[in-house]
Amino acid sequence: MVIGGILAGGLGTRMANGGLPKQFLKVGGIPVIIRTLQRFLGNEEIEYVVIAMNEGWMDHCKEMMQEYHVDLSRVRIIHGGNTRFESLLCLARECVRVAEEKGDTKEIIMINHDCARPFVSDRILSENIAMVREYDMVTTSVPTIDTILVSKDGKLGDFVPDRHTIFCDQGPQTIEVNHFLKLVETLTEEEKEKYIEAGRLYMEKGYRVGIVQGERENFKLTTKFDLKLAEMMLMDEAID
Repeated sequence: MVIGGILAGGLGTRMANGGLPKQFLKVGGIPVIIRTLQRFLGNEEIEYVVIAMNEGWMDHCKEMMQEYHVDLSRVRIIHGGNTRFESLLCLARECVRVAEEKGDTKEIIMINHDCARPFVSDRILSENIAMVREYDMVTTSVPTIDTILVSKDGKLGDFVPDRHTIFCDQGPQTIEVNHFLKLVETLTEEEKEKYIEAGRLYMEKGYRVGIVQGERENFKLTTKFDLKLAEMMLMDEAID
């Protein structure tokens, strides 16, 4: 079973939106979370979507989905954890519950994505799902177009790596849920606290991480500039 997992627990403090988390802000007249959700529900391979968010905004999200006529029979909203990694664990465990309810637990694939990247393409989603059957997990990254300078103290440049070997990670990331949960069981509490996402965990434990080619349009809405850029791109029809 293929399930989409959307992380939507952030409060968007860098946006300074008067208390409204950025996932509920409108871009091109449509809330960010609805745009992201529509991308997932529009992919023919994704059967169900689970959204992890702050408990205080769950009812607001449900009302918003009703307003935009989202197929609620294919979506579940859950309370996420206190950290991004905890929320990822919450999503994985909920995916198991969904699969059990649907009677399809043999292979549970979760394609996990940050809600603040609402322009993820159908190609990226489909290639993640296909590639995870070849690798232990999959991430989505773009080659850097800039020269990278490494500095240990932020003041003195130490070295410049070959930029052809450097990739900027975007998301989504895709895992086989049962394998992921078994891997997490082997971690100490200290290890769980150091991980933010699954890619580093898999690489440090010696597993193979495949890379799906990302897209510049799949950028993260973090600042007000990002919102303005998204609006401009929609106006120019540079993205859907």
